[in-house]
Amino acid sequence: QFVAKYGVGLDNVDLDSLERRGIGVGWSGGVNRRSVSEMALAFMIGLSRNLFLTSQKLKNGQWDKRGGFQLTGKTVGIIGCGFVGEDLIRLLEPFQSQILICDILDKSDVCQRYSVRQVPMEALLAEADLVTLHVPLTEQTKEMVDLQFLEQMKRGAYLINTSRGGAVNEADLAAALKAGTIAGAAIDVYQREPAESNPLLELPNLIGTPHIGGNAREAVLAMGRSAIEHLRVWAGL
Repeated sequence: QFVAKYGVGLDNVDLDSLERRGIGVGWSGGVNRRSVSEMALAFMIGLSRNLFLTSQKLKNGQWDKRGGFQLTGKTVGIIGCGFVGEDLIRLLEPFQSQILICDILDKSDVCQRYSVRQVPMEALLAEADLVTLHVPLTEQTKEMVDLQFLEQMKRGAYLINTSRGGAVNEADLAAALKAGTIAGAAIDVYQREPAESNPLLELPNLIGTPHIGGNAREAVLAMGRSAIEHLRVWAGL
C-alpha cells in the first residue's frame, strides 16, 4: 500500500510501477548529506596528501616520503550540486579552493551564496585538480565518466565518486588509471555491489571503500527516522 524509502536514492525503486498500482512513496532527499560530503572531503585530503598510498606502502615495508600537495588553494570541480554538492562547498570554505560546479539546473543562487562558478563540463574538467561526482543515476548520467570524459581531465587530477556506481564506466576508468591519463581515483560506489572481485580494486592508484559514504551512524539514524516518519504521516498517526 505504501513504500517508505530508507536512504536517498530512488534509482532502485520502480516509480512508474508504483504509480500504476496507486502505491505511494515516502522519500526525503539529503538526510545523509553531511555523511557523504565529509567522506568526499576526506577522499580529497587523502588523495592530495598521498595518505592512502603511503599508508599501504608502509604496511608493506616501504618508506615513501612523498607528501603530495595541499588541498588549500586548489581547484575543485563539483559535478551535481544538489544537497551533497552544496554541503561540500560549505566544508571546502576553509581551504580557500577555487570551486567550479556543473549542473543541469541553473545554480545562480548557489554561486552568489558561496562565490563559486557554474561552468560547462568541458571547462570544469580542464581546470579542476579534483573532480567529484554528486549526481543521481539517470539515463543522462549513466556511464557519464568514460574515456572521453577522463581524457579531458588534467593529467595530474583525481576523480572521486561517492554518488552512484553506474555513473562511471569502470573499464574506461581502469584503462585511464593504468595509462596515467589521470593521477588516481577514489570511489565508494560500483556498477555491481558487493564489489569484492572488481579488478579496479587491484590498481595501486585506486582507493575503494564499500559504499559507506552515507552510512555514518548519525546518517543511518536520520534515514531510519525519515522512513518511519513517512509511514507515520501516511497512516495518519
